[in-house]
Amino acid sequence: MQVNQVPVMLGRRSLICGRRRRNLSPLLRLLPTVIILLFVIQNDLSLNTFHSFVASAYGADALVSRLQTAQCALQVTVGRIPGTAMPEDWAASGAKLGFELEVEFCNEPCNYELTKERLLLGSAASTKQGASRSGKSIKAVELLNEPTFVSSKGQETILVKDGAYGCDLMNFPSQQYGLRFCLDFPEGAKRNDVELPPERIFFMTSCWIADHVALDKAKKRHRELVELRQNLQDEINTAGAGGGILNKVFGLRQMTLLVEKKNSVEQQLVELERTYPLQVADMIQPPQELLEGPKGLFFVKNGVIAVKRHRGAMRTREQYHWVGTFSISEFFDDL
Repeated sequence: MQVNQVPVMLGRRSLICGRRRRNLSPLLRLLPTVIILLFVIQNDLSLNTFHSFVASAYGADALVSRLQTAQCALQVTVGRIPGTAMPEDWAASGAKLGFELEVEFCNEPCNYELTKERLLLGSAASTKQGASRSGKSIKAVELLNEPTFVSSKGQETILVKDGAYGCDLMNFPSQQYGLRFCLDFPEGAKRNDVELPPERIFFMTSCWIADHVALDKAKKRHRELVELRQNLQDEINTAGAGGGILNKVFGLRQMTLLVEKKNSVEQQLVELERTYPLQVADMIQPPQELLEGPKGLFFVKNGVIAVKRHRGAMRTREQYHWVGTFSISEFFDDL
């Protein structure tokens, strides 16, 4: 009897040891965080300093530091675009008002009042502490030219005042950022029934800090998903091809599962194409037109411009109504 008990006890000890090994894995996952916290404590760093370090390496500061002193030309087109919430009679004729802006993203702080703009603060605006930290990352945008347009009165000059820019990390693995900036148009501009309101105008686009390793992985993953999608489509085409009622019933069930899998794969493809600056074959969405910028930055060439409106009983909810588009023509060579 004792001989028979030995394997049982050994087996039990083996199970217990195995259970202990499995319980260690969550602790191992916490090890990097523990090391960072020990580093903070050992070097007598405050949490604010630690937040600043993380923001500089991975947050808005990482993009702002590359964008500072960059100069570019923008082709702005004011007019009705699909999805706008502007009144129905605004720019109803389909006419456009176009002009060129030349701006510089400066290293200097902007006017204090501009640091309160929630759109420029991005996701950090949801907390008071986050807004305070991100407010320091909002810098000035300086106008470099006097924009003009042609109306029935002839050539007119648009009065534009300097503004501010900010950015928000949208996707960490791809290093995708939302870039937003604003300029003040105190007198606005008008051509036929197209009117640029005399107020602050917001510009919105996105960009990436180049990470070639991550981009290569995304391209490889995209190819794998495209191949999987095609294989699933081939299986869908052959599902239920056999004769007989049972074959058709089971084929319908199989086809439903295959369609669900294919839809899931397509959603993954769309997400990859949305978060990475991909320029590859067999894309689900039309490829984004990209423009290489300074210091390893890539920009979506086209963006939208908008005006801010307040909604709600207390008029505290901000909404942004599209009033046109803009295109980054070029970054100047003397960067």
